Amino acid sequence: MNHRSVLNGAAAAAVALSALVLAACGGGGSASSTTSAAPSTFALGRISGFGSIVVNGVHYDESNAIVKDEDGATHNQNELKLGMVVEVQAGEIGESNNRQSATAQDITFSSLIRGPIDSVGADSIVVLGQTVKVGATTVFDESLTGGLTALTAGTVVRVYGTFDSVTGVYSASRIEPQSGAESYRLRGAVKTYDAVAKTLTIGGAVIDVSAVTVPDGLQAGSLVRVKLSTTNAASGAWVAISVKSGLFEPQENDHTEVDGTITDFTSATVFSIDGLPVDASKVNPAPTGLAKGVRVEVEGTVVNGVLVATKVQVKTDEQDEQEGFDVDGSITAADATKSTFVVRGVMVSFDAATVKFVGGTAADLKVGARVEVHGALAADGVTLVSTEIEFKR
Repeated sequence: MNHRSVLNGAAAAAVALSALVLAACGGGGSASSTTSAAPSTFALGRISGFGSIVVNGVHYDESNAIVKDEDGATHNQNELKLGMVVEVQAGEIGESNNRQSATAQDITFSSLIRGPIDSVGADSIVVLGQTVKVGATTVFDESLTGGLTALTAGTVVRVYGTFDSVTGVYSASRIEPQSGAESYRLRGAVKTYDAVAKTLTIGGAVIDVSAVTVPDGLQAGSLVRVKLSTTNAASGAWVAISVKSGLFEPQENDHTEVDGTITDFTSATVFSIDGLPVDASKVNPAPTGLAKGVRVEVEGTVVNGVLVATKVQVKTDEQDEQEGFDVDGSITAADATKSTFVVRGVMVSFDAATVKFVGGTAADLKVGARVEVHGALAADGVTLVSTEIEFKR
């Protein structure tokens, strides 16, 4: 398989599924692996908890993992935040204390958009010409006091989340400020491509690609990752520094869990998630409610570039809201007057009259105490409103 090519529509799934049958090509390659031992588990999804980071319900011990961003720059494990979308390569998943867990080897956090805000609406923002929906599970960086109301036009932000290729709308799982950005980034579907004028459009953004080489087979509908200059061309178009395939291509492994949106759909058993072909013919009963643009979580095994599914589940923002967030760690700051404390950099609030305490009381919420907190985001998207606090000894 030519990993530099941009395959589009059902053809991508057909080619990959043919490769599965004929064993005529190698597995998907991941640029994020730097460990000597091949990982047996791969996961893609948002971080919904800390203690070990929680992705798609699995707890991954990140203490010895190599952490990088989409540019390949290394980071400290403490820079991982709630709502970030990450790719995790890990060892085998086990179960203890009623939890699925594994040891992470490599973690790559990857945003969809990095650029200036064009406008701010009641429940959305426009960044680089792209509409970004903000919901009850959108995490805002702690510096953005007030959440959406703290954002203003011109502010450069980094947006994590999912992309609906049908509507062209992004759903934000996390928004954070990005000061000092030397370049902007955009991952999305090409709306139009003019090979003569050397321009393409993604959403409302016009991009000048005259100075770069575009992927083979580029056309309307192709998923791409574009790196942009922070300065517009004289025509007003954004100037591309690079254009690469936006197809998702994990390496072969024993177990894969992917949370994303369906970008190509042939049937309930043949579709793609973020460009990754899925063979769901072994799922019993057959999945229902699937269509292009629907968000799903798929479990299975990657073989010859195809995710052979054993489980397919439709996911919604409402389910994320009901599941909430979990934070496990030592309290680093506490304010009894305001009924707040901080764990793993997350501000937590509590109502002593309604929260469920396990193994302690509100009086025990002091610096140094180790707690596990479950809750939901406040309206500001910054504070975690706790519903249960368990003290760890």
